Amino acid sequence: MLDFLDALCRVLAARDPLAIRRQLRHPLARTLPPAVRAEAIAIASAGRQGRLAPTRALHFYYQTLQLLAPSGAGWSEAESSPRGGHPSPSGTLAAIR
Repeated sequence: MLDFLDALCRVLAARDPLAIRRQLRHPLARTLPPAVRAEAIAIASAGRQGRLAPTRALHFYYQTLQLLAPSGAGWSEAESSPRGGHPSPSGTLAAIR
């Protein structure tokens, strides 16, 4: 699930309409909250020139990461790596800036 959300966040940050629609056809896309799905459709519709950031998708990614983390696990000392050492969405934050 985290790999799917990571890939979704990457294509949303890249604002690639074809890749976004491909991700939304993935079987796991059915588990997305309606607000995340609507945000993804809006970003795909706006195309590469759009100004929307995938904030709902990123928030859902981190919520899911926290829920899937082993109990008692916390942020690393540097707070750069979330629980369990799973990386943050690959380059997503840098791509948004």
